Amino acid sequence: EYSDDPQGYSTYFFSSFMSHSCWPNAVWHYSGADHVLRARRRIEFGDEVTISYLPEHGLLQASPVRRFELHDTKRFWCTCERCTGAQDHSRGFKCPRCEDGKVFSRTPEPGPAKDATLMSQHLVGVSCDSCGEALTKRDVSRLVGHEKKLKKLVDDYASCKNGSKASPDLAELQSAEDFIDSVFAQHALADLAWEQLAEFHGRKRRYAKQQQMLGRRCRFHACAYEGLNGSHAWMMESQGDAMMRSSASSKASGQKNSKAKVWQATAKEDPQGACRLYNEAFAILSLMFGKDHEYAAQVDRKRCIAQKAVDALCTDEAASGRLQL
Repeated sequence: EYSDDPQGYSTYFFSSFMSHSCWPNAVWHYSGADHVLRARRRIEFGDEVTISYLPEHGLLQASPVRRFELHDTKRFWCTCERCTGAQDHSRGFKCPRCEDGKVFSRTPEPGPAKDATLMSQHLVGVSCDSCGEALTKRDVSRLVGHEKKLKKLVDDYASCKNGSKASPDLAELQSAEDFIDSVFAQHALADLAWEQLAEFHGRKRRYAKQQQMLGRRCRFHACAYEGLNGSHAWMMESQGDAMMRSSASSKASGQKNSKAKVWQATAKEDPQGACRLYNEAFAILSLMFGKDHEYAAQVDRKRCIAQKAVDALCTDEAASGRLQL
């Protein structure tokens, strides 16, 4: 493991004996002095037990990005099932022909790469999963141009966070959202953009829009990676948190104190939705890390709070029904 800020490196004895895969069948953590290894998908007799050398969110990146990151930090070029499969499910576009289906990039050729650039040749000739039409070189040129535009948007949004650029206004955010929706179907760069959009909307207390962006991130995480993934669970937890914030904010909206916070009226209370998301997140994290691990325990506490809000809402509705009778 390594950290850039603060700079540091660490080597874990047991984990160093296991190979990497971008579709690992195991995950590990420390519990005190104990090294805990758990299966994250079915392991058949004779299968090699593999772990990920990348963080959970790193497994959602496009193949060229994952491979270069692994080479840059671990000095090898990955040849796992996902890096050598037929399609890269983290680099998908809307079909420019039918606009209903998706077209996915091919994975990179085995062996060294110059950098993490998303190459145009991996798109030429790939077919839509709906209409079956193949991308032409002209189609690919347009899509790669859109990809570069989105990468610049993501970089610009990062500059806004560190204060070197002014934050985008609502019209600019909506324009970016429309652009992403018109081109990208299942793309890691779109996920990074939605992360930034959700943060911008959250700062301005536009919680309904924030929830919408978080929902898109959840769907991408579910589709881009087959099986248990911590990032998917944490994203559902974040969306649940946003729903519970909306619940709290809706109660504060009637305050007359001039110093009270002003909340978005469109952010509706949804403890049921939050409870559903917490349940799904807990199911993933408890399988990956155990029910007593801090990741799962934190979500469990939140789902208990959400369930109490659901119960209170049901009680209020029942009382209201009795009054009407």
